Amino acid sequence: MLLAVAALYASFIFVSSVRAHAASPLTVSVVTEKFKNAKLVPDVIAEFKPVGVNSFNYTGVTNRTTVGAVFSSAIAAARPLSVFIRGTTAAEGTAGGPFNVTTTKYTLIMFDAGPPGYNTTTYPLIWLANNWTYGENDDHTVTLNPPNSSVVDYSLPAPASGTGPHRYVSLIYAQPENFTAPPSPAPGSTNVTSFNLPTYLTSAGLNPAIAGTYFTVEEGTATVSVAATSAVDSKTLPEYTPTSTSARPSATTNSANAKAVSSLSTGYIALLFGLLWV
Repeated sequence: MLLAVAALYASFIFVSSVRAHAASPLTVSVVTEKFKNAKLVPDVIAEFKPVGVNSFNYTGVTNRTTVGAVFSSAIAAARPLSVFIRGTTAAEGTAGGPFNVTTTKYTLIMFDAGPPGYNTTTYPLIWLANNWTYGENDDHTVTLNPPNSSVVDYSLPAPASGTGPHRYVSLIYAQPENFTAPPSPAPGSTNVTSFNLPTYLTSAGLNPAIAGTYFTVEEGTATVSVAATSAVDSKTLPEYTPTSTSARPSATTNSANAKAVSSLSTGYIALLFGLLWV
């Protein structure tokens, strides 16, 4: 009996603590600014106002991808092992919002935006999938569960040598309940080199992306002019406070979670010691 109660106590502490890992507002703000500094917004994407973050697990990468990570084509050669999204506390707490685990399905779009300064109306499509669903893992990050097949299966990011650092952009969209996949590109399409993002979004009835990321791949030494980009200093962003970082949950979330865990701890310790005297 005592062991069972102890195990139950431990499980409650674990379940409570994992709830603290929503994306902090600062994290989301950093992602937004990185898209701007990489000249993706508004040059490639007219608007990007995420309410969460997106990351991948690739074979050979110890941790999940960070926004703007530099990869070799070998690392990104195979489809990611997992695709993750994580909303802010506010976004995840919105009833009927984009992080509604019971009903919402998702579209993933990945394309080659070329090097900074290269802007056109269509881009090579790397990956397109509809109707992905939730699968919450043990650290409160949502693992997107793919259907049996993608509309356009993942293809190797392979920029031509000398063309500079290509930005491979991933965007996640929450599908409306009446979502119908556009007829183009057709399922099973390959080598889609002229993908128009605004046209697809309009045809699919998709609202702006709720999360996104990008990484860069470069082959050889650039022989073309590449526009300059800049880093993001999180301390200059409105969401920054001395107790916040771009990698941790917000202080408010941590505080609320700590109180919840403390309350549970007190109650279950009392129960545990009560049983000892029975």
